[in-house]
Parts: sequence; structure tokens; C-alpha cells
Amino acid sequence: MEFFMAGGFPMWVIVVFGLLGVVNAGRFAWAPSPGRVRYLVAIGLAVLFAGVGGTATDIMAVCFHVPQNEEWAHSPDLHLILLQGLGESMAPIIFASGMLIAQAILAALGLRRLVG
Repeated sequence: MEFFMAGGFPMWVIVVFGLLGVVNAGRFAWAPSPGRVRYLVAIGLAVLFAGVGGTATDIMAVCFHVPQNEEWAHSPDLHLILLQGLGESMAPIIFASGMLIAQAILAALGLRRLVG
């Protein structure tokens, strides 16, 4: 849960579209149809862009909030504060990657069945 919270609001976008993609990739693996391929690519791109955009948004938040906090900005541990913030900022792209891996595996199974 801490990992999810570290990513902030973009994580909700990733979970909604990621689950939508995984479910539809599962349906494609079960009953492959050429008409579903474009949809799977589109939903996968939505998850990818949500992950990239969420990561960029989180990095921007770190870059804005650390200098605004006087205690952090003048701390001898500034480098550690920035590292922790940047580490937390990676949550959206890591989560999106996991969703995309699951989608890709299921889509590959469906493509294998479709092609024969």
C-alpha cells in the first residue's frame, strides 16, 4: 500500500486502465480475435503514457516541494531527501510496467492461438 501511495493520483489511472487491459488481454488469450488487437495496443499505450506521465508529475512535485520547504532545502541531508523523493517518483512507471508485462504475456498467448 505504501508503494501505491508513493505514486499519488496517477496510480489510480494506471490501476483502472491496467486492469482493463489485463482483463481484455485475458479475454483475447481465451478467445483470440483479430479485431481486439488494435484495442489491446491502444489500452497498452494508455497505461504506458499514464506511467510515464505519472512519473514525470511525481518528479516535478519533488522538484517544487523540496526547495519550498526551508528545513529540507538547507538540510545537510538534502541529497538523501532528493533520493527518497525520486525513488518514490518511480512508483508509477514500475506499476505500469508490471501491468504491461501481464498484458503482453496474455496478448502473446492469444496471438499464438490466433496464428496457430
